[in-house]
Amino acid sequence: MNNVILRDFSYIVSIIIEIGLPLILAFIIWKKFKVSWAIFFLGMVLFLASLIRIPLNNYVAGLIKFNFHGEKFIIISALFVSLAASLFEEGVRILAIGVIIKPRNFYKSIMYGIGHGGGGESMIFVGIASLINYILFRFFPNTLPAYTISQFQDINWYLPLVGSLERIFAITIQVSLSVMIIHAFLKRKFYFIAITIIYHFLIDFIAIYAGYKFGIMVTEIIIFVFAGVSIAIIFFLRPKKIDKILINY
Repeated sequence: MNNVILRDFSYIVSIIIEIGLPLILAFIIWKKFKVSWAIFFLGMVLFLASLIRIPLNNYVAGLIKFNFHGEKFIIISALFVSLAASLFEEGVRILAIGVIIKPRNFYKSIMYGIGHGGGGESMIFVGIASLINYILFRFFPNTLPAYTISQFQDINWYLPLVGSLERIFAITIQVSLSVMIIHAFLKRKFYFIAITIIYHFLIDFIAIYAGYKFGIMVTEIIIFVFAGVSIAIIFFLRPKKIDKILINY
């Protein structure tokens, strides 16, 4: 009974974090720095648009599985999935920051990153999907396959909280990626685009391979370290003096 209560509590708290945190962060940036909510929704929509890579990932995974097995399959498929994620996500980020968002400033990149990693990935792709699945499991179990019910029942109670913690780390990383891209355009240091793509690729590949090799807890520690590096990037690239003319009132 206690495990059931803890599991339900864990699911509810994780869903609140996954859906609520991006909105709270976006509200703070809107309120304090007068950045339009339109940039948040732009990030959300473009993240979802970047998911057009998923059918390609599935197709290539089928080809790889036909030719490779075991750890070779994991490594090669992880390389491809990570590269695709990096290219597609940074592609839409470059489109947003390089073409659509004008005038540009540091806080607009923060808002875009929150929309991309928080609105699109955390809220829609993870949070709302988790909410729907949880409601179906708790109130309409007959609508779910037996193996799905079994997965919900057998899951360790703390894992949903681990998942929500990962969303916090992911939002931090996504914000740092947006800061790096806008830095490339503001300072005309376009090599930062290549650095951003490589950084994104490394995070995804290392996380996927670590998950296969060492399990979820080691993976979360690695993502935590990358989140710490990302915070350092955000602070290092932040403007030393805020030019109020650049803030779009």
